[in-house]
Amino acid sequence: MKTLGTPKSVFLLLLFFFAFFPIQLMAQELPSDHPISLYRQGMEYRRIGDFYRALEFFRAATQKNPAYFDPIFASADLFFQIEEYDEALKMVEAALRLSKQDSNARVLKARILVGMGRFKEASDLYTILLQEEPNNVEAKLGKAELDLALGKNRNATLEYLDTLKRFPDNRRALLSMGVLLSQQGNGQEAEAYFDAALRYHSDAPIVHYLVGEYYFKQKKYDLAIERARTALSIKPDYPEAHQLLGWISFQKGDYLEAYSRMDRLLAINRANPLGFFLKALSALRMGRNDEGITLLRSLVTLAPEDEVARIVLEDSLKELLPVEENLRKTYAQYHFDRGDKFQERNLFHRALEEYRRGLQIDPYSKRGRLAYAEMQQKIGYPGYAYNSLQFLKKQNLADRSALEQLEILESILSDRPAQRWKYDQFINRKPSFNLSLFVDLKSASLQHGFSELYLARYLADLLMGIPSLQIPAPPMAVSTFGEAFQEARQRGTDYFLFLSFGETSREFSIQGDWYLSRTGGKIDTLSVYRTGNDRVQNALVQIASLVKEKLPIRGVLLKREFEQALVGLGKADGLKKGDKFWILPSRALTLKNDSFGFVYSPKEILGTFTVTDVDDLLCEGTIQKEGFFDRINPGDVLIPYEEQLKQKQEPIPSQPTPSASPLYRKILRIQ
Repeated sequence: MKTLGTPKSVFLLLLFFFAFFPIQLMAQELPSDHPISLYRQGMEYRRIGDFYRALEFFRAATQKNPAYFDPIFASADLFFQIEEYDEALKMVEAALRLSKQDSNARVLKARILVGMGRFKEASDLYTILLQEEPNNVEAKLGKAELDLALGKNRNATLEYLDTLKRFPDNRRALLSMGVLLSQQGNGQEAEAYFDAALRYHSDAPIVHYLVGEYYFKQKKYDLAIERARTALSIKPDYPEAHQLLGWISFQKGDYLEAYSRMDRLLAINRANPLGFFLKALSALRMGRNDEGITLLRSLVTLAPEDEVARIVLEDSLKELLPVEENLRKTYAQYHFDRGDKFQERNLFHRALEEYRRGLQIDPYSKRGRLAYAEMQQKIGYPGYAYNSLQFLKKQNLADRSALEQLEILESILSDRPAQRWKYDQFINRKPSFNLSLFVDLKSASLQHGFSELYLARYLADLLMGIPSLQIPAPPMAVSTFGEAFQEARQRGTDYFLFLSFGETSREFSIQGDWYLSRTGGKIDTLSVYRTGNDRVQNALVQIASLVKEKLPIRGVLLKREFEQALVGLGKADGLKKGDKFWILPSRALTLKNDSFGFVYSPKEILGTFTVTDVDDLLCEGTIQKEGFFDRINPGDVLIPYEEQLKQKQEPIPSQPTPSASPLYRKILRIQ
């Protein structure tokens, strides 16, 4: 009788059988509601990018087996990907309770902490991890993300280079280096890393997408299209690749193709807000104004928190519809209601901005004018309040209450400088400075593509509320500083702001480089970062506030009677009784080239002016001549008395708020 072999060979045969075949049989026999089956289904949905369905299966798996590490960790990772950091942290801590020393879970926790802005905790965790495991690639890449979030781009670069020295084909490091270098304007080196990523990982759609995005920003549109289409050939329902093809078509002026591409994107996900947004912009560019406005209205209804969509909608209503159109009234009402809510919380200046915005959309709103007048009076500007109510009266919109309020204000203003000098402060007083706004298209990084000019126009509307400032031309998009400098000189403005915007799904930032138009000398950099609700509006309001705060004070002597004079500066410029000014001939004063302030010779000083009474936009005071001869006349300029001391001081640069930059958010997407 033949035997199967030696006992040793039989053992090896059985070991082979039980090592491979039973696992397959067990997998096939697992019921669909088994935790392992549910987890595997979730991972399949994660693979195709359906994160929400994946989370549903992971949740079901953990309900079946609360001690099952894999779906808990996978849930934490997905919540991190969709930037729900609180939930992600809760899930990863649950995973760590099951496996305290799991390296991947510890790295994920550190990444989540960075996303939450808890940088010190994340740094401590990375330090411990890398001490225990110096070659932990995920920890090193996570540490680089932390450096990016802190603005330490050089440190991040060193981390990526060290990773690539050990693992030359690491996808995250290659793509991160490409993105980082392209952001810094080093295109040649960036392309080398992108080429390496394509060589090693040509099967990964994100590689083709990011390389395509790079080519798009370099205006190499054919190459960008090729990469985006390759990404879609690998993953046909890849939303970002469809979005990129839409951006390219829009940038090239093929608005119909961009419109059609967004239809394909919306077929994948009807609730994709960026699809609605670019489709609406494309419709507007094609002259299909009604459809464009309807799409923007749908988007604002679908995503009420989408501030950029609302700004674009309101700008379109102002530009395209007559002032009596009901739609303008509808969307102005939104701001009037917000103004009421701010007023209830005694946030009067925020309420005022809301009423102003509403009146820009619906200038003839009786309700808005009354609220605006009431707010101006509350914060101490009766002249503005009177002017607003007078507008209603001229339009035959003033009711009994408004007329009675006008009478009260007339009495209050009867002994103010404007009335005593018979000078209309709202018509005749001229702004002290002209400012041009330019948008730097190359540095913009916006989730809502092509929204830069709409945001700049919103800022211009806010700046027009500063009485000493005039914006003589609409904001202009440029690709270089030289274009902005040349245009500002041709316009003859005093200053210009070179604006760049950054936007992610959770953050918004603005940087404004401030230059002297005459020489192109840089004066300052204004930087604002906001997150949370109302981040876009809050950032724009803050930038406008910084502009007002930084702008030097310069007034004009309007009228004179012996030692008494009327000057074009008022309470809205920050003046109060007792303030003192130098008086100089207008020709003797020039703006500083490298800081805020003025250049003049002390020999040119004609005298001083001391404020004795203040109106909203005017002030009255006494003149004291300098020297024997009285050479002071209307048209002379006034600057603060302390200006001579300020000329000797170095300007204090504004410090950007520390924040997780759009660059960090972009690199987070790389898997």
